[in-house]
Amino acid sequence: MPNTKHEYGLEREGRVCYKIPMSTLDEITRRLTDLLDGTEGFDAAVLFDCGEAGVIHIDGTSGVVKVSAQEGNHDCRIAMSAETFLHILDGEMDETAAFMQGEMRLTGEIGLATQVSDFIRVTAQAEDASAA
Repeated sequence: MPNTKHEYGLEREGRVCYKIPMSTLDEITRRLTDLLDGTEGFDAAVLFDCGEAGVIHIDGTSGVVKVSAQEGNHDCRIAMSAETFLHILDGEMDETAAFMQGEMRLTGEIGLATQVSDFIRVTAQAEDASAA
């Protein structure tokens, strides 16, 4: 089914998707950059596709993680709204539940979705522990 524009959003696959402010994606990108840029321990590339809001690319293939808001080569694409992504990062939604409810779609090496989620979680916990 083709996308149809409505005055209040974009209809995709029979559902109206409200436009998420770019600031939501900017917030996610800033948080992930602050947390992950320059770290080690993730050796793949994942693209978070937030539709019209944009993308976030996490690339650890060089041995050091780089976060950007540019599309790049990736082994796994994780498609979800920026709002869903923010809820997951804030711990308000479980990524498995988001997938099961159809809020998240995966293509490519889907096992990397779990790996990047674990990497983000472990890195955040280590940063919280060092700040305490």
